[in-house]
Amino acid sequence: MPTISQLPATSQVTAADQLPISQGGSACSVDVGSLLATTQPAIMIATGSLFGRTSLGQGGPEPVTVGTGLLLNSTTLTANGTDHAGFPSEGALSLTDQAVVNSAGSPKLLPLSLLRGLFSPGSNVAIDENGTISAAVASGTSGYSITALPTVATISAGDLVAISQAGTDHTITYANFVDGQTIDEAQAADAASDADTFLVAQNSNVMTRQTLAAMWAWLNAKLVSYQMPTLELTTNTTLSATAHNGHMLICSQTLTLTPAPTAMGSGFSCTLLNVSDGNITLGSGITTSSGNASVPPGQMATISCATYSGGTLVYAWISGATSSPAVPGQISGISAGLVTASSVALSWTPLSPSPASYTVQYRINGTTAWSQAAPVSTSASTVAGLLAATSYDFTVFAVSSAGSGTASAIVTVATTGTVSAPGQVTGLTTSNPTVSAISLAWSQPVSGGAVNSYTVQYRVSGTASWAAAATSLTTASFTMTGLSAATSYDFQVLAANTAGTGPASAVATASTAAASGSVTSITWNMVPSGSYTHGAGAIGVNAQVTPGTAPVQFGFSTSATVPPTSWTAGNFVNTNLWGAYVNAPSVAGTYYAWCEGTDGSEATVYPNGFIVT
Repeated sequence: MPTISQLPATSQVTAADQLPISQGGSACSVDVGSLLATTQPAIMIATGSLFGRTSLGQGGPEPVTVGTGLLLNSTTLTANGTDHAGFPSEGALSLTDQAVVNSAGSPKLLPLSLLRGLFSPGSNVAIDENGTISAAVASGTSGYSITALPTVATISAGDLVAISQAGTDHTITYANFVDGQTIDEAQAADAASDADTFLVAQNSNVMTRQTLAAMWAWLNAKLVSYQMPTLELTTNTTLSATAHNGHMLICSQTLTLTPAPTAMGSGFSCTLLNVSDGNITLGSGITTSSGNASVPPGQMATISCATYSGGTLVYAWISGATSSPAVPGQISGISAGLVTASSVALSWTPLSPSPASYTVQYRINGTTAWSQAAPVSTSASTVAGLLAATSYDFTVFAVSSAGSGTASAIVTVATTGTVSAPGQVTGLTTSNPTVSAISLAWSQPVSGGAVNSYTVQYRVSGTASWAAAATSLTTASFTMTGLSAATSYDFQVLAANTAGTGPASAVATASTAAASGSVTSITWNMVPSGSYTHGAGAIGVNAQVTPGTAPVQFGFSTSATVPPTSWTAGNFVNTNLWGAYVNAPSVAGTYYAWCEGTDGSEATVYPNGFIVT
């Protein structure tokens, strides 16, 4: 019988192929399909997989997937901890909680209470059994050791300062800490003495100390050169502390001063000087040393206000005698006598006792400005130089050393004759052009009837139509405002009276200044000093201007707070220096120099006044 190795090899095996087998001691054959039908087929599965049985009923092993947190490496199944994302969240920690830790490569449970052992308190710090960290002060000590902290030489606004607020430690910025201090936190002081000190900053923001004695010495030196501020009054005025306290009030027109004790306040004081030609009336509520409620021309008074146990008193001490004659009474019985084309004779009932003089006032009926005739000593006067066929108002008042009495009732009288229209206005000139205004002046006609009023007309040069700039003017000057910058204008003036309007004056042409920017700063360089004569010559002034090309104008005002009403255009000198010669004021008094841009910008006053005599 041949051996197996001697048998020929087959190229493939099928289920129908026959194999020899021994069954019950007898040799038999079986096909390959029947032989393998009862055997387990070959299992093919990827390395790292598990076998298991997940299906119902009979069957062979099935692959089992390794879940989250497990790792099958070769034949070893281990936990890798990646399943923690699925754990439920812990809302709060307690000392009985546990944490999983890696200890020398092995996972272990760690009670959270043991974590406290990893921490140790530092200086002045304590950790209790519950893990609470707090500041602690060693037994027998008084607090933190400030001397152990680093030293700083300066402090800034953002630096922090430690404070205890409501029993809890906090910090606050140095800026807020200083800002929070109030005067009532300081200890109450005793009566002031020369040795007392207070904080001052000298030439920097560094605080130094100064004594009251040194402060008094400085004030005493300043008081020697102190000059009482002056204020000219021309209209009825109510006294107040803000405008008049500590001032010398120069009254250049007859007026009435009214007290306002509430606005004046206790301790109010001012000096009044009457430079007008009539009485200054002291309103109701002022007690006077003379017993009369007026200050005569050339006299002065000191007005004070004080509150005491009896109430509030406004008192005026008037220079001269403590008593004076009574002011004359009101004139009565005024009537007209002989009336001509240019004069009216008046008479009235004489006063007893006779006053020093009588003064007649007159005006054209319908106007407001009064003119005065020469004083007379008798109760009759003839007013001459009047316009023909014109109605005039007349009134008379008496004058004594005590002042002027109340004016009489008004009587109206019309002159006789006929009136001719005025002639042509002469001498029309322009001056002081700014970016929006030009000043005009002229002379009255030399022919025709007397002038009642003037009309000013203007137009843009090159145009035909004239527009009225002003009507019913009674003065021979006018400032035209509201003009356009860098524009040429024509001007003419006409005179009028009750008979009509005269011919227009010769045309005067002038251009407004160009608007070249506003002035941002003015520094005085040359200012008036000494004393000047009113109405005589001009006074030189100059100032440095920023920007240097911005034009300016100069003027004089009787007030250090109210700018002038008329200006003189400045002339460019060099770099940023502008100057001008400004006509001396026509009325005596104290004046202040002003400078501003021609567009009205940066109006600047020199604070020290100058005297015009």
